[in-house]
Amino acid sequence: MEKGTFLYSVVKEKCPRCNEGDLFVSKNRYSLRNIGGMPDHCPVCGQDFKMEDGFFLGATYISYAMTTAVTVPILAAAYWLFDLDYMDMLPLFILLLLLLMPFVIRVSRVVWFNFFVHYDKDWQKNMATARTAGHNA
Repeated sequence: MEKGTFLYSVVKEKCPRCNEGDLFVSKNRYSLRNIGGMPDHCPVCGQDFKMEDGFFLGATYISYAMTTAVTVPILAAAYWLFDLDYMDMLPLFILLLLLLMPFVIRVSRVVWFNFFVHYDKDWQKNMATARTAGHNA
């Protein structure tokens, strides 16, 4: 997995712009207090993590797709292999969703963020140029 790639940012939960700063306050996905807690800015490159109100609502579409892609095959296998009816699978379904929830919340946010912010290997140089341009204006 190479730094600067979409996959690197998603798996490591790093800032999409610099691939160095952590996107989340806590590294522990199952810390219920900080499941989706994010700092306002990247601690390394200063990328704004709070781009606009409601920005991460789009991540719900990704979480829906991820949850469906994981649960449907598992529940179909339980139905066909173990001959479970739908009411017998309900506790399995609820348990599966509860276990996946912290993972899905974070991954969907990182994926959504990566759609809009892309890796910039020259972010330091570009920041310096922007600062200089701002002082000259």
